[in-house]
Amino acid sequence: MKHLISLLLLLLAIVQPITAKGTDPVKYDISSAGSGVQGTYLVKVYVYSRSPKVSDQQIVYGAVHGVLFRGFQGKPSAPALAGSATVEEQKADYFTSFFDEKGGAYLNYASILPGSYERIKTAKGYKVGAIVQVSKDKLRSDLSSAGIIRGLSDGF
Repeated sequence: MKHLISLLLLLLAIVQPITAKGTDPVKYDISSAGSGVQGTYLVKVYVYSRSPKVSDQQIVYGAVHGVLFRGFQGKPSAPALAGSATVEEQKADYFTSFFDEKGGAYLNYASILPGSYERIKTAKGYKVGAIVQVSKDKLRSDLSSAGIIRGLSDGF
């Protein structure tokens, strides 16, 4: 009996970190990085990681997710495009595939500016950042036509 319990605990100790690793949300900060081209936002995104290596997908995820559900401060600032974070929960089916790790649609709405990468060592790991250009007009239009958010002309 003791061997069985020990085996189960060992199995749980091995499997738990594997499943937790894939489900951890990306931790990030987003702020304004100045004015971008018309129809876009220029944002600075910092992704927090224990490793100094952060993928471009994580940085783009932080930019698009932040523009949609958090908004950002700075000059200029902008409110969340989707209105609130509850939209993500209400439309979970859509956003699960939209933010899919293997080529989700979110990758089509943002690009990292070359030469804008920055790595900062912190007490708990690293803070890796870059300036990202997010196509807000295209994002708003596509989400509006999919019925996820209200279009600008819906209120008139």
